[in-house]
Amino acid sequence: MTASKLLRIGYFGSDYFSINCLKQILPLRFGQPQIISRLDVITRDPKPSGKGLRHLKDVPVARFAEENQLRVLRAEKEVDFDALLANQYDLCIAVSYGLLIPASFINSLPFGGLNIHPSLLPKYSGAAPLQRALLNEDSTTGVTIQTLHPTEFDKGDILSRQEYEVRPDETFESLTKVLSQAGGLLLKNIIEKQMYDRLSPDYHALKSELLFSYAKKIQSHERHIDWAHYSSFNLKRRSNTLGPLYTFKRIHLGKAREETGYRRVVLNDFKESPQQQLPSLLVPGCYDLDLTNPNRLLVKTVDGTLSVGHLNVEGLGSLTGEKMVRSSKKMFGNIEKRFLRNQNIT
Repeated sequence: MTASKLLRIGYFGSDYFSINCLKQILPLRFGQPQIISRLDVITRDPKPSGKGLRHLKDVPVARFAEENQLRVLRAEKEVDFDALLANQYDLCIAVSYGLLIPASFINSLPFGGLNIHPSLLPKYSGAAPLQRALLNEDSTTGVTIQTLHPTEFDKGDILSRQEYEVRPDETFESLTKVLSQAGGLLLKNIIEKQMYDRLSPDYHALKSELLFSYAKKIQSHERHIDWAHYSSFNLKRRSNTLGPLYTFKRIHLGKAREETGYRRVVLNDFKESPQQQLPSLLVPGCYDLDLTNPNRLLVKTVDGTLSVGHLNVEGLGSLTGEKMVRSSKKMFGNIEKRFLRNQNIT
């Protein structure tokens, strides 16, 4: 590639996945041989956050760009994309951008656009491919480089892909890291070999034998524990994917503190537990003190037990396992120590 053909790239991103991909192509901008003459990071506007929405929170990729001497531009509306045309990019790259880049912008670029998607397309097209692969306990997933379709998400030509074998102890963070690094390296290879150019002999649209499936956005109720159906592995995987989960504890206090109902309990830090034979753990959701660590609870699942290290009870705050068990009668009444699923939440 001659100096006159150095690429001008607009990189659309937002999160840590897009940062890790961006890291892999920085040597093409600042190293030798130089392939990219301009690499601008284009992201969305900072959003109000915090108590009262008084503070503006910027996306992670913006800070990373500034720390690496990359120009940061913003694009939310069509007028913003129109303004970007003045930069005369040759190619745009979209990674976790969250918006459909207008067809008018893509069509204005000599080489159109590329996208890195963390699944083996067309499987898990959509907003949450990493989470769906983990929650569905897939043994294999991967990352795909595709061209940007001008009017639809995940409908471009597949240029490259790489499979990945999911580990039993995989977390959302670990899967994000490995697939973003792999995707960035695939992207680097595509740029180096000019595989983005439809006139290049290296341009090949790959076929996939996988069926289309949609990875819908994660909903709040998916963090609600279904004790009657979740195995120990599924519960731990769900926590590793979605973060803290929640359940409910029945409360029945009489006399001076008459109260009947349910309190939400947030659980986190699930660990596999030794086979402690506690007679109190009769059915899924029942809990008792973890005999190996008084700060933790032991909870019955459909196929075993799990140790839980973090508990936060509605109206009571953060509790240790010992406090949850020893003060159960005072806090909840003289009822069984058992977490329940609220059937009114679907």
